Parts: sequence; C-alpha cells; structure tokens
Amino acid sequence: MRGPDWSADPYFLSPGSKSLLTLFGAEHSLGRIPGYEARETTDDNPERVALIQRLTSAYLRHALDLEDSNWPAACEALSASGNPLGRIESK
Repeated sequence: MRGPDWSADPYFLSPGSKSLLTLFGAEHSLGRIPGYEARETTDDNPERVALIQRLTSAYLRHALDLEDSNWPAACEALSASGNPLGRIESK
C-alpha cells in the first residue's frame, strides 16, 4: 500500500506546465470537499485554510489569463516566509 505521496503522481507523471503545493504538517483532506455535508478533514488550521484560498485564487487567475502578477507574488511570499506553511514546485 502506498503512502500519501501518491497524490503527487499527476504532477510528476503528466506532461505540460503545472505546479504542486505541498503543505507542511497538514492533515488528511485539508481543503477538499469529499461530499455533501461530509466532514472528513481533521485540520482546521485557519492559516493553512487562508493560504489555500489565496494560492488557489492566484493560480486560477494566472492559469485563465485573467491576472498574471498575483501567482508569482504568492509563490514568492510563501518561499520568503520565515516559517513557511508549505512549498510550491512548478514545471
């Protein structure tokens, strides 16, 4: 049985440009909606939730050509943090 690293397979195995966000210390199902009225997450860290909201919005605006400066700025802010909540890899 594989550990949680299998969820990064699409990033590593598929062609094309993409980005991978890895959160440090996050728990299962953070930021995902598994079903109607389901509560499967065990991580209610407000800083991580806010980070996911900011990064998701910036990435989507960048990917849809709506805005080009927020995504690089969000990536830089995460990497420049003295105590980062995660990291972003892009290719």
